[in-house]
This record gives sequence, structure tokens and C-alpha cells, in this order.
Amino acid sequence: MIWFWNRHRERETDMAQFIRWIGVLALVWAAGCGKKEAQTVTPGGTGTEIAVWVDQTGITSAQIQAEATRLFSHVPKDVPAEQIPQIQARLLQQAVDNLVVRQLVRGEMDRSGVLITQEEIEQGKKDLERALPGGSLATLMAAADLPVEELEMNLRLDLFKNKMMAEPLKAALAAVTEEAAKAYYDAHPEEFTQPEGRLASHILVRVKPDADEAAKTDARAKAEGIRKALLEGADFAKLAGEVSECISRPRGGALGVIPRGREAKAFEDAVYGQEIGAIGEVVESPVGFHVIKATGEQEKKLFSFEEVKDRLLAVMKAQVQQKATADYIKGLKEKATIKLDGPLAAIAAQGEKARQEKAAAEAPLMEPAVPETPVTAPVAGTPAPATAE
Repeated sequence: MIWFWNRHRERETDMAQFIRWIGVLALVWAAGCGKKEAQTVTPGGTGTEIAVWVDQTGITSAQIQAEATRLFSHVPKDVPAEQIPQIQARLLQQAVDNLVVRQLVRGEMDRSGVLITQEEIEQGKKDLERALPGGSLATLMAAADLPVEELEMNLRLDLFKNKMMAEPLKAALAAVTEEAAKAYYDAHPEEFTQPEGRLASHILVRVKPDADEAAKTDARAKAEGIRKALLEGADFAKLAGEVSECISRPRGGALGVIPRGREAKAFEDAVYGQEIGAIGEVVESPVGFHVIKATGEQEKKLFSFEEVKDRLLAVMKAQVQQKATADYIKGLKEKATIKLDGPLAAIAAQGEKARQEKAAAEAPLMEPAVPETPVTAPVAGTPAPATAE
């Protein structure tokens, strides 16, 4: 799979791991997040105004704003400014869904009479701490600004959800066998093939799409200055970690393998045209100016089933668990009455109108004679390789 040969993926910090585990625990609900100054995401309206109704329970604009803002705290600081509004819009939608799901499960738990004991919660804390890659749970909770009460409520809801899903999940997991994994492996050899290509690192000086010539000139000059420092002996990985404006910065600019045909032509030509270990000339691409260092060659290789078996089984089991959770939540939503109110209702109406107008404008004058063949989605949980953008 792509994940197997994509060895240059960014390593998660302890805090990122902690937040990810909390998200899993709480079905990606409002959980521990770091602080981010002077950045909020708002659905509009007054703080006390009800924005969403879940049956008879209201979720306020203030609650949604707090959740969206905390989600935004995970966004890397070096994300281009022009992408922020789009990211905020997506996070606002995610915040609404998080809070709706949390209320749905809480309502189901209250109605069911199923009790989650304090002993079970304490065991959940121990399990979480064992799963953390480093640092104590208390230390990471403090850094994430996560109150004990919120952690315990998330654990309580997660434990309840697990009890409700236990039987169907057990049956589904029983189908994840070594034989099933081997069948998938045999049917998808391309997903377990390490591609041929060059390994490369780069330092990016980003340029906005609408930048004028003066801004481009300044960016090129900055890139030339970086190249000069490298030629004079500066450490590439260290300098990339300090100044690069690419998401590869935490990895010292390492992009891993660059197969032919994936990057902009000028970038690819530089990667394959330079000597291994050399610092190339500054290269311009649609996203800015790059200082590139080719670091090695990688041969094409099909990994054996034995090499990937354990990881493949883990991914298949994770997919089964994700589907079971999604089905459980879908069932709760189908039984509930969920209604947008106030400013969110107006935003949703505007969005639906725009969607319908766009669909009408793009509709063909005649229906196609033959229906389109459905596209089979790839296996979930396989992130694409990092790019130079």
C-alpha cells in the first residue's frame, strides 16, 4: 500500500498523538486541543443563540465556535493565508457534526440506562496513557487545555458506544483473517509496490498565486540566499526546519521518493538532473521557489506478503472498526430529528441554492446514452505520498 513505501511521512509529536487518541476516543468530538491565539471560527449569531437542534436539545453558536476554534488550533502555522477561509469553513462543518454526534450518543446513553462505572473510566485512562507515545496523561492534558471532566465524559461516551457496538463489531472482525488479507494482497499488487524514483529534499519559499513581480523577485532573492548558505556549509535539514514553507519542514525538507510525472516539470527535471548530494540552482514552480537536493535512488520493489501481512491486517481491522462506528452513528442520526436554526440555517440555505445553481449550469443538454461505470473507491486509510507543495 502507499503507506508502506511512503517512509518520509511526518512523525507525529507527543501532543499530536495525544490529540489523535482523544479524537478516536470521543468519535472526533470536542476534545483536547492546544491554544491558538487570535484565531476564531464563528458560525455567526449571538453566543447564546441556538444554531442546531438535536431532538429537544439545542447546541448554541458559542459551543460551535469554541469547537471549531479548537479544531483550528491543529492547523499548522505555516498554512498559506489564502487557504485559511476554506479551512475554517470545513472546520465549522466538522464542529457542528462533532457536537451533534456527541449529543446523539449522550442522549442514547441517558435513555438506555446502561451504566459506565468510575472503575471503567479509570481503566480507560490507564489504557489511554499506555497508548501515548511519551509524557504523562496529566502533563499532556494540561498542555492541551483539556479538563478532567471533559476527558471523563468523552471516555464515558466512548465506553458506552463500544458496549453498543460490541456484538456486530465482533462478528465483522471475525472476517478479517490472514486468508482475506492474502486475497487482497494478491488482487492489488500495485498497492504493495515501492515505486522507482529519486529521493529528494527541498526548501520552499512560497509565492502566492496572485503575487506581483516585486513579490516574486523578493522570494527568488530569499531562495538564492538560502542556496548560498547551503553552498557555504549550512546543514540542509536544519535550515529546512527553520525556513522552509512546505509541510515537509518538520522532516528537514525530506520528500521521500519522487516518481516521474508527479511534480511540476521544472521540479522533476531538477531532481533527476542534479548529481546526488549536490545543491541545485533555484527552481521556480507554481507554488514558489525551491532549493533542491537529490539524496539517493530507490528501486522498484514488490514487498512480499510476509513483509506487509501484520500492517495489512491492522489496517483492515481499523477499517472494520471505522465502518462499525460510522454505521452506529448513522443509525442514531436516522432516529433523531436534527434541525439547523438561526444563522446556520441561513448559511445552509444559501449553500444549497448555490449548489443547485451550479448543478443546473453544468448539467448536459442531453442525458448520456450509456450510464457511467461506478468508480470503485480505494481502500481507506492509505494516505497519499507527500508532495513538494
